[in-house]
Amino acid sequence: MRKQQEIKTVSYVHVGDKLVCTDDLTPEQKVRLGTWLKTTYLNNLYRGQAVFKPAAGE
Repeated sequence: MRKQQEIKTVSYVHVGDKLVCTDDLTPEQKVRLGTWLKTTYLNNLYRGQAVFKPAAGE
């Protein structure tokens, strides 16, 4: 029988000059990160067809 091995992943982002764990971000920073991830993904997915930008205020 195979032994189950637990895998733990941790992500970090640059905040200024420091690397910060995404778990330690403020709620506003998490929203901004999510918005950046979504717009980057969609802009690459629809390259040449559409351009996605964050809504005003995000």
